[in-house]
Amino acid sequence: MENKPLKICMMGASTSTNNRGVSALAVSLVKIFLTLDHNAKLTFITGCRSSQPQRINLAEKELLIPTVGYRLSPKAPLHQHLFFIFVIAVLQRCIPFRKTREKLISRNPVLNSMYNADFIADIQGGDSFSDIYGLPGFMLGTLPMLIALLLRKKLVLLPQTYGPYKNLVAKAIASYIVNHSFYSFSRDKKGLQFLQRAMHKGKTNFSFCPDVAFMLDPIIPAKVDIQPELAERKKPIVGLNINGLMYNGGYTRNNMFGLAIDYKKLVIDIVQLILSQNACVLLIPHTYGLMGNVNSDPSACDEIVKQIESDSLHILKGEYNQSEIKSIIGSCDFFIGSRMHACIAALSQGIPAIGVAYSEKFIGVFDSVGAGEMVVDCRSSCYDSIINTIKNQYAGRSETGQQNKKRIEEIRAEILKQFTRLQSILQKDASGL
Repeated sequence: MENKPLKICMMGASTSTNNRGVSALAVSLVKIFLTLDHNAKLTFITGCRSSQPQRINLAEKELLIPTVGYRLSPKAPLHQHLFFIFVIAVLQRCIPFRKTREKLISRNPVLNSMYNADFIADIQGGDSFSDIYGLPGFMLGTLPMLIALLLRKKLVLLPQTYGPYKNLVAKAIASYIVNHSFYSFSRDKKGLQFLQRAMHKGKTNFSFCPDVAFMLDPIIPAKVDIQPELAERKKPIVGLNINGLMYNGGYTRNNMFGLAIDYKKLVIDIVQLILSQNACVLLIPHTYGLMGNVNSDPSACDEIVKQIESDSLHILKGEYNQSEIKSIIGSCDFFIGSRMHACIAALSQGIPAIGVAYSEKFIGVFDSVGAGEMVVDCRSSCYDSIINTIKNQYAGRSETGQQNKKRIEEIRAEILKQFTRLQSILQKDASGL
């Protein structure tokens, strides 16, 4: 007997965000789930003003995936607000009659979508299941997960980073969610250790899976605006992604991530180093936002261009989706990035990439694909160490690139293997075996 198509609610990723890393996760998940089951019924549940379908561009086709939105703004209609939805989820648990519970649930689009799904998959933007960006953000991010558990739905934690948890409340909530999830994936080895500690003794419903963005297909943009224009390829091109959030000191604008160096100075030093190697530097934003926004990569790039005058310093103008950005990164000979998914875009195409890190997620993900030596941690490294690592890795870029290309197909195969295993576990559980 043929298995019925899975109904899957996806949370923690969206294409309606300025962060192309989060968009890369959303598109990659759609690709993976439809690869395993081309009839799967997918729905995004996300915080947004509109519930318009999300347009997903895969290499071979374009899809419209239904989206159910909730709101976080105090000005939002009460019935759309996430806190109100949470309260309704709590109330329905107190109702002993199934039909009455279902009637209450059916009146709310978010609850109704969750309730009718076979399972709910949450990826938390890859790294937001942590209090690294602040406790309030963590609490808001976990509310949809808690709602899923209140509805007694199967919650699958997709490949992501777990922690660090500096706040005991955050650690307790994370441990509770992990322990009550149906299945949990970690995209790094350290996360596996946390999952093992959080699980009740004897539970083995967790495993390692590489970051799903390794599955993202590059798509060549119709037009690329690079200023000044890149002439004939006479010099190597080094892509440089500047993280606007690091550049501005985090959301607090006061060294939120505890960097040991001045990131603004470091970026200048990196540009000057690459230019001294007779190469071109192409500044590539990976998170957009209004000029002056604390999280805007283009704003940070513009500031660098104003400080360094060189015909070999170029900047990518305009906005591109996650697949187009990946294609542009793939045209580089070497890449240096402070947005992790910008680095993944390079690594997954065999481009040697240095991760200029502000959190543990970099080393975890790079290590997972055998490239841990390509990470420099701005929280613990000095200027000389970072610059020397970049200089040495750039010099050996050809050999590193060949090694990367050999790993990529193995990584993609491992991702599909882990999701196929999850599919099998879900089907067995549904059949009662």
